[in-house]
Amino acid sequence: MYIKIYTKSQMVLLRNMMPLLKKKYRLPRGIFDKAERVLVSRKLGRTGFIAILPEPIKSGNDVIQIKDILNCYPHHLILEDDIEDVEVKEDGTWLTEGREWYMDTWKVQSESSNIYIIYSVTMDVLYGKRKHKK
Repeated sequence: MYIKIYTKSQMVLLRNMMPLLKKKYRLPRGIFDKAERVLVSRKLGRTGFIAILPEPIKSGNDVIQIKDILNCYPHHLILEDDIEDVEVKEDGTWLTEGREWYMDTWKVQSESSNIYIIYSVTMDVLYGKRKHKK
């Protein structure tokens, strides 16, 4: 599952809906800030959008997992080289605790559109399983 944003008005609607959700389901402010900067300063193209993946990437091969989640068939997606950090303040909720957030840029090969994916990876996937103290 992911949240797909095409326009600034959709971004405003999503931001206005956040207070209606329980605290643990609210997207962190850093994600909204990054998505708004993308809408203002970058070109999405005709079929481009921003995808926010609330669930963390579970395997080391995030490229395949992200392609499966987006399911953009018949378009062929190409991962661009720029992977950016998304600054998210840890607030103790499941959306921030033990996670690092990133944004990838994917190019739709058949046209000049971009898909910006904001996703998280757990620390266990990034750095290996932590040994828990007994």
